[in-house]
Amino acid sequence: MQINIIMQKENENTLASAISSCLNENAKKAYFFVGNFKETGYKILEEDFIDIKTKLFFAIGIDKRTTTRSMLEGLLEYSDDVYYYSNNNLTEYVSNICIFEYTDKACVFVSGSNISESGIQTDLSLYTKIVYDLKDSKDKQEYKSQIKELQKIVELDGFSKLDKKAIEQLVENKEIFSTRQYNHSVMSISELLGKKDKKEEVKPEISKDEVDEVYKSNDVEIPKIDLSDISIDIDIPEEDMTTSKVNEDIAIDYEEEKITLPDDIEQYEQTEDNSKNDENIIDKNNKLYDESMENDEIDFNETLDINDMLFSKADIKLDVDSKKTKKRTTKKKELESEENVVKTKKVNLNNVSNFIFEVSAKNSKEEGAIRIPNHIRTMIPEFFGLDEAENEEINGSVYKVKHITLEVIDAKTNEKYTDKDAMITYKSKQSYLSFISSMLNNVSYDENDIVRLIRLSENEYHIEIINKKLQEYKVWSKLCNQTFRASTKKFGMM
Repeated sequence: MQINIIMQKENENTLASAISSCLNENAKKAYFFVGNFKETGYKILEEDFIDIKTKLFFAIGIDKRTTTRSMLEGLLEYSDDVYYYSNNNLTEYVSNICIFEYTDKACVFVSGSNISESGIQTDLSLYTKIVYDLKDSKDKQEYKSQIKELQKIVELDGFSKLDKKAIEQLVENKEIFSTRQYNHSVMSISELLGKKDKKEEVKPEISKDEVDEVYKSNDVEIPKIDLSDISIDIDIPEEDMTTSKVNEDIAIDYEEEKITLPDDIEQYEQTEDNSKNDENIIDKNNKLYDESMENDEIDFNETLDINDMLFSKADIKLDVDSKKTKKRTTKKKELESEENVVKTKKVNLNNVSNFIFEVSAKNSKEEGAIRIPNHIRTMIPEFFGLDEAENEEINGSVYKVKHITLEVIDAKTNEKYTDKDAMITYKSKQSYLSFISSMLNNVSYDENDIVRLIRLSENEYHIEIINKKLQEYKVWSKLCNQTFRASTKKFGMM
């Protein structure tokens, strides 16, 4: 028997890779005794469950914090031997043992971490690897006895067999997550633990001083007050009861005054139509007359434009030029103006200088290259400048090649590398273009790390590799708000 203690650190020597390796070596049987089996960990391991002949056995803990219905249904697709223990109870099942049995050996992994994405990939943790030599009779006997003991514990100590009917029952009892539960109101602590309140609370009497507090809560029942024994008498003076009559008819005598006109103005009979026509006549001899008023065109049937009564829009039109005129703009011009405002809010793809994206894990066959999907090249062609690049033959194939100076920064170590012989390459009908530089061999990066690509000038570029454990990663990840075609990885541009 061999025992090794292994440290998982920054995606190196991960428990996930150890489990994957064992499954791909065609183990005869695999046992998972896991107290906290999260869906994030299940999705990583599921990739290796597909198309294997290994017989799988699961004894897992479930609770409504981490267990989902989809995960349990997925486990049943790969094995009939699935047993569960409800961690919603006061006593929890705590374990993380993975066993892989072959013809001539057995590998056992014991870890203190959960089966989750971070627990088996990125967390700093120790796990133990024990290898039994099944060709040795002593090792074989010890291994067999331990497997029997573990299976016996599952049979006797509160584990239940999982099937579709059991999943439905777990959902009904609210012991696991389901979309149905999101429609419920906030649950009490006892309900979260899977218990029901049996003891009814005695509602205290509410005093007069607490009345105001009662109305602030919708959950407290308003008490009924018996007023049958209370006599309410209100004395109102008789003089306050008398009111004046408000419905009396009011008669007003008036004498219509006659309008006298000056002698030098011809008298005329004023009619409604004449008054309307006279209102539009401009008196040039009036002291308030202004020549600029003559050019104003007033349409009393025209709808008021609220924008004329507010501040100018000039401060948000950015690059759109506008000329000030006294005449009111027509609706057509207003629409054109609004369209211009909207267009200026869109990203000008011809002026993109920063391209930020989540990168794939480093390719061992092409360590000195970073690939970018070709549809990005067609979206921002001026950023890469390959349309005017010359054709060159590389390894027997014709590529569009642009020779550039590339500055590479490793944000994790603050190391800086400069390559004056770097290239941007693209082959016709290829799904990606590549930034190729020998300096990229000096920088390590993992899946979903962020690359910040900056175009300094026509032939100068800057690449910064930002590890996902760095604080600034959170800032740049927020700028990655678009998804690549046929990929879950995201990108953004500035």
